[in-house]
Amino acid sequence: MTSRLIRILLVLGLAAAYGIVCRILFALEPGGFFEIVSVAFIYTMPVSLGALVCYLGYKLDRPGKFWSLAAPPLTMTLLLLGSLLFEIEAAICVLVAAPVVLPFTVLGGWLTGMFLDRRKNRDGRLHVGLFVLLPFVVGPIEEQWEAPHETRVMTNTIEISATPERIWNHIAEVPAISRHEIPGQWIYWLGFPRPIAATLDRFGVGGKRHATFEGDVSFYEVVTVWEPGEKLAFTIKADPEFIPHTAFDEHIIVGGRFYDVLDGTYEIEPLGDGRCRLHLTSTHRLSTRFNAYAGWWSEWVMNQIQGSILEVIRARCEARA
Repeated sequence: MTSRLIRILLVLGLAAAYGIVCRILFALEPGGFFEIVSVAFIYTMPVSLGALVCYLGYKLDRPGKFWSLAAPPLTMTLLLLGSLLFEIEAAICVLVAAPVVLPFTVLGGWLTGMFLDRRKNRDGRLHVGLFVLLPFVVGPIEEQWEAPHETRVMTNTIEISATPERIWNHIAEVPAISRHEIPGQWIYWLGFPRPIAATLDRFGVGGKRHATFEGDVSFYEVVTVWEPGEKLAFTIKADPEFIPHTAFDEHIIVGGRFYDVLDGTYEIEPLGDGRCRLHLTSTHRLSTRFNAYAGWWSEWVMNQIQGSILEVIRARCEARA
């Protein structure tokens, strides 16, 4: 039993070393042949890892479902937890990656298990060698085509028992927000900066808003629509050079290569009886090779951020009404 445990740990360790080497190589030259936010790393590398785990398990231990189906996702899980423990990846990145990398790791182990079970007279070295090299073949090919750009519009709405004028006073500028005012949302537990305040240098179109978040994160906004009591719209500029890298993971930094927030709009819709409906809309840019999947997560995140901002505005308007 002890000797088998040693063999299992040896297999998991060798496969994990392969995953670590891939992570290092794909992070060496951002914008080059290898990118972490890519099909080669997010989809292909897990398949290769699963294949390697299965092959090593069959050769160093014994054939079985454990090595083809259970050990591959176990190895990937250990890598994901290790990246969190050593602060290599942010919690949100691990959360987004896990639903993709775990099944694809199982796929690599299952395919290799089938191959080895049916060809017992072959050692499978060529098979697993091709799998191990696959991410480094797919990466340069993938980088020959620019990632597609896609814009998405996200709208959140809330009803507030206050007049349009009172609501307007709380959206044109936002005084400092204390932590207890912000609803407990998953994104803040995962480390996203909480909103702090929004200041305005002058009223009217062309006025500059300065929105600040925790972690010294700032967004610079220019007012494009100024209709007191009705509508406020602004462009948003996020310069990744002035956003601390400790505030966001490097792969999801706002204003970066893969993601950006372009503009925002508040609209006040009177309902009568001293109530209004407040709409907060924003436009986002996605530039990945899997925008459909990344878009679902970006909408989930922005839904929580915008929803929490609207809750703060409602609480302040109704508390002072």
